[in-house]
Amino acid sequence: MKKLGIVVIALALFVVGMAMADPGAIAVNEVQGLSVSTTVIGAGNFNQASSVVLTTMNSDGENDLGDIPNVNDFTYYTTVYTEDTQNSEYGYISYDKDLDVSTGNKLLGQYNVQAVKQITYLGIDASSILTTDYMMLDGAGADYGTVAGLMICPFGSPSDAPAFCNVVETGSSANLKVANMNTQMGERFITKTSDPGVQIYNNVAVGSYAADVPSKGSVSAFIQGSIKEGGQDGTGRRNGIDAGDLAETMTFKDSTSFAGDITSFAKSMSYTSKLG
Repeated sequence: MKKLGIVVIALALFVVGMAMADPGAIAVNEVQGLSVSTTVIGAGNFNQASSVVLTTMNSDGENDLGDIPNVNDFTYYTTVYTEDTQNSEYGYISYDKDLDVSTGNKLLGQYNVQAVKQITYLGIDASSILTTDYMMLDGAGADYGTVAGLMICPFGSPSDAPAFCNVVETGSSANLKVANMNTQMGERFITKTSDPGVQIYNNVAVGSYAADVPSKGSVSAFIQGSIKEGGQDGTGRRNGIDAGDLAETMTFKDSTSFAGDITSFAKSMSYTSKLG
């Protein structure tokens, strides 16, 4: 018996508060940029792989990346992005992808790593296309200034900015004999001020190959994370938990999978964290 799927999910996780991280990291003086655009249309065997690892750190000048993890007065971020796409045996494929990486300071709506991919595929006999996307953002910091000193707004708190240790992962995978698939993912963590905040997002969509011809196979997508935040170091109820002491923890995980004939599979995931 065939399974006909229509799945539409939107998930947004916002971690914001009066004195909560992430502040982001300030760009180094020499900015690097990478842009890759790929288009393949044909019939045959296909293989595509991408990998990006980016690490950046701000400190008081007495520490550098080589001192991790024994550092003080710092913010540290590292990210990993990977994509692997290949088909088994022989099929008709249309593949388009744009990958952009920048180590410069970004504003709201801009991203340091961003990838957009579109695949249509028609397998011959038992042929199918397999594709996976993955993105991870790991940030930590302590004793890196006051809340007011990290923001453009003049009304920020004069209290010490809280320590933080946050890790978020998101990704998707698909194994499709007939495919019409689009993926979009990106992240921002290098900013001149803390105002834009840190963000990671992932949008996954699978639709019909043509009218009355659904995509066929399996698809899954997920987001998960671990959040640890320091105290607000203020007055009243905020007094008593220092910025360097643990005041909040959160873990989350969300995943969706489907196998069968796919008319519509749409999942949007977004995580945002910022000082406020």
